[in-house]
Amino acid sequence: MKVQKEMEHSINLEIKINELELELIRAKVEKVVIEAYKKGMEDCRENMKFELTLPSNLKKEHVAQIFQCELPTVEKIIRMEGFPKCHAISARYPRDKVFEWKNKNTLYMNERLGIYVTNREAL
Repeated sequence: MKVQKEMEHSINLEIKINELELELIRAKVEKVVIEAYKKGMEDCRENMKFELTLPSNLKKEHVAQIFQCELPTVEKIIRMEGFPKCHAISARYPRDKVFEWKNKNTLYMNERLGIYVTNREAL
């Protein structure tokens, strides 16, 4: 009887230890997830801050900032099919549509055209 109670106590102790270990792991994972979420939010705010400092109708210099390239490369980019242009004002480009276009075409530009730009969202 005493041996059986000791075994039950030992088993209960092991169960408690396993539960505590699982709780510790859960707490560590939760902490990592929260930190990753906060970092993602900071990165998003930083990207939005950059985007919102630009005017709604961009000049070529702004496009160069967005694509982190020189003006001769901007000339190639704005001549690419589908690149958004402002029809009301010449040599202006709608900011929001330029960012959409960039997100959709960065990989194509890098692989096919040799125009190497970075996609801020991927950083």
